[in-house]
Amino acid sequence: MKKKKGTHRGAILAISLILAALLLVLIYLERRLPSGENPPTPAAPRQELLAEDLVIRGCLFDLGVHPDQVRTQGRTLTVEAAQKMSPERIADAFAPLKQYGRLKVEDASRVQVTLNGHPWVVFFTYPSPPQARMAIIVDDMGLDLNIAKKLAALDADLTFSIMPLRPYTKETARYLHAKGKEVMLHLPMEGNGKNPGPGTIYLGMSPAEVRAILHEDLRSVPYIQGVNNHMGSKVTADRTIMTLVQRELKGKDLFFIDSLTTNRSVCGEVATQVGIRFNARDVFLDNTQSADYIKGQLMKLVAVARRYPEAIGICHPHPVTIAVLQEELPRLQREGLVIVRVSTFTRRHE
Repeated sequence: MKKKKGTHRGAILAISLILAALLLVLIYLERRLPSGENPPTPAAPRQELLAEDLVIRGCLFDLGVHPDQVRTQGRTLTVEAAQKMSPERIADAFAPLKQYGRLKVEDASRVQVTLNGHPWVVFFTYPSPPQARMAIIVDDMGLDLNIAKKLAALDADLTFSIMPLRPYTKETARYLHAKGKEVMLHLPMEGNGKNPGPGTIYLGMSPAEVRAILHEDLRSVPYIQGVNNHMGSKVTADRTIMTLVQRELKGKDLFFIDSLTTNRSVCGEVATQVGIRFNARDVFLDNTQSADYIKGQLMKLVAVARRYPEAIGICHPHPVTIAVLQEELPRLQREGLVIVRVSTFTRRHE
């Protein structure tokens, strides 16, 4: 079918060019050949304009541009294209005009054509790309208030996940909340060997123990809007504990973000059953503390944001991470990328 469509467009273009060429010939004859005893009749400028316009519209038709998408004013055409076109594709469609004059494709937005000695300009306008949005969660907050102040000074709506029962847990939460930042509880859960620290939920705990620890952790971090897991590769794979935790969080109107520390996580399935506001991490930004690595991971997150309606990254308050964020976030925002708080991407799975 594509081949037939291209052949049809090529035929239309050829016919347009032939008709335009004939009209140009007639205009030339009107100018150069006197009729009888009457003096030569000057060619009507309107006829020339129509002939040249027809030639250019034939090329636009070959690009798939409908006549309704073209506005003409004098020798300027403005094309409201349905999608972005490459300069190479435009040049290929306009190539037949080289036999009638000069052609210059400046870029995907501007083409200059000279026909019969007359300069024409074709402007292409394109629909604005969908706005790319992403959320960045900074985990492991609560150990150093100065780091919180440095991160809060960044001109970006970062989300901060604060660990419970740490030296500066409450002070960090209060400071960030006062700065208008979204605050979460970074809930410690048993993982694969490392000590998650105080306030940890472990496998084998009774429901009463899980509730008691969860409520203590929630009380220790004021102003929270949601929760994500700190470590937790064992617990997030346990349906019983995660069902209990998510029901408790739903009762407090808190969302849950799965940090996805294991591919055996049942958090998404449980969220659907419980009906809690939920989402999951897409990219870890700084598993390796190298500026080049972090920049690469940040570009992966940007790619997800440009392709999908939502993208969630997680990082930590390492000095190299902060340095990369300070350098890269202003550039990304200048390029149109929008950083939003993570709650923007949470929804109920019911």
